[in-house]
Amino acid sequence: MTVTKNGDVSFWFADMGGLPPCRAPLPGDIDVDVCIVGAGFTGLWTAYYLKQAQPGLSIAVVEKDFA
Repeated sequence: MTVTKNGDVSFWFADMGGLPPCRAPLPGDIDVDVCIVGAGFTGLWTAYYLKQAQPGLSIAVVEKDFA
């Protein structure tokens, strides 16, 4: 394994050989109760706790790059 400098890909991605391949974009419009833009810690924890509080909610988390 090569050591990466600060600012490169995270340790976990570097350990598995780099970034995973990009997924296909959404096939079109979707209908959800809540859309969270950004899959960082704040977005993911928000989705998690919303689902815990209201299990019936449909939630979409969208991210431009990767989470």
